[in-house]
Amino acid sequence: MAERLEQSGQISPETVARTAANTDAIVSGDYCRSDIVMAGTTLVLNRLDTASEITGYEAWAKAADDAERYMRHAVSCMPTDSNLWLRLAIVRAVIAQEPKSIARLMTMSARLAPADELALLARVYFWNHLNVATLENARTTVESDVRLLLKLGDSRKVAPALTRISAALLPYVKQAATQLPANKKGSLTWFGFNPDKLP
Repeated sequence: MAERLEQSGQISPETVARTAANTDAIVSGDYCRSDIVMAGTTLVLNRLDTASEITGYEAWAKAADDAERYMRHAVSCMPTDSNLWLRLAIVRAVIAQEPKSIARLMTMSARLAPADELALLARVYFWNHLNVATLENARTTVESDVRLLLKLGDSRKVAPALTRISAALLPYVKQAATQLPANKKGSLTWFGFNPDKLP
């Protein structure tokens, strides 16, 4: 089911919800096999993503609670997986954006994969959706992530990721952009992101 979701996403929300309910057994049974845990992660996050807080609050609240419980289990199974820490931070932010808690989780993700391009892209995407207080609580990590992504990332991937920058993240991007060499700025500009024309 997780494989089908990742490949096409063409599965009804009802089917996903029924299957995701089985992930409780992974937590209660204390299963830590990576393939099982990662498949369950896909299911619980998809169920949370498709639940509506407005039109079905009870179902959404259960999906959020189950997702947090599951992601805590996943992190305990694979504490060196940067992506799982990031996903736990995302779930926490969906439930209630607690700046210090989310900053700690994101910082752990950064420590485990400080310069991996995919991890940097994922974290910067998420930083771009967080508020000023959360970014301030993780200032050193945000600055490092943005600086490394701009400096080392493939311009073809980085430029599209930064076409819409939130007001909260903008100061960090502007600061990092001042340290870029001319050839890197030119490359980013070619692919649609001009560091010299930030508001």
